[in-house]
Amino acid sequence: MQAASVLEIKQIFTCYDNPKGNADTERVIRTMKEDLIWLKEWQMPFELEEDLKNWITNYNSDYPHSSLG
Repeated sequence: MQAASVLEIKQIFTCYDNPKGNADTERVIRTMKEDLIWLKEWQMPFELEEDLKNWITNYNSDYPHSSLG
């Protein structure tokens, strides 16, 4: 939690007694791991950062989301 503060990352916590409350976030993380993280090894941190930026752009614009039909 201190590292997040130093990096000025806002933390949002979910309720411990509501397993469905975090389901959307967990699914995005799982999809990111399946599509990107588990498939590649990066030599430099900036390479991972660039790939993550590209993945997020693709996920938000081109990825088929079930809630959209």
